[in-house]
Amino acid sequence: MIIAKKISKQIQLANQSVEILHETTIAAEAGEFLSIIGPSGSGKTTLLNCLSGLVKPSTGEVYIDGQCIQKLSARKLAQLRRTSISTIFQSYNLLPALNVYDNVVLPLRLNHQRASKVAITELLQKLNFKADLNQVPSQLSGGEQQKVAVARALMMHARIIFADEPTGALDSLSRQVIFGQLRALSQQGVCVIMVTHDIEQAAQTDRALILSDGCIVNEVKQPSVEQLFTQMDRLRG
Repeated sequence: MIIAKKISKQIQLANQSVEILHETTIAAEAGEFLSIIGPSGSGKTTLLNCLSGLVKPSTGEVYIDGQCIQKLSARKLAQLRRTSISTIFQSYNLLPALNVYDNVVLPLRLNHQRASKVAITELLQKLNFKADLNQVPSQLSGGEQQKVAVARALMMHARIIFADEPTGALDSLSRQVIFGQLRALSQQGVCVIMVTHDIEQAAQTDRALILSDGCIVNEVKQPSVEQLFTQMDRLRG
């Protein structure tokens, strides 16, 4: 479903080029739950953004369903992202002027799909959301904002979900609930690619990629907590 071929990303900082990703190659299938772990600054979010089409790699190609997304027009890429891809942003990306309900339904409205208030309420309840649907993001805690961002992504029923630290601001119960939702979707055929610092969650995914200095340094299938801690300790040492 997703193939990235030797993608690199450079940015300009203080009149010099800095490489964030270096010739990274990834393939992910429908129904696969893939986690990406690594030290802070290793390029995890940049990799996720390149895979999802939010950022264009400096070199290399990303294919989704056999289409090279770098060769798509802006309109066709936007259409692909509206119909096939959901993204859970680490920074939530909620619109401050919209209340909870309107933030959740916004992608559906942009894609001319009907929204069910009952379905949205039930989903937020499943995510352990405690606030009011009429509140705006500034009235919510970070954890509640994160649940709204997750609900917005899940309501799209996309075939691919990119999740950047989807449980980072949550209590342990809510982390388990949201991870369980992502796990269930992958078992239904959705491709889930998740960036996380949570080793225990990464150990429950189908495959873990370890990223360091913009490069994938290891890949662990059916990872265990012990394996991933060992990999991370090697990077720190």
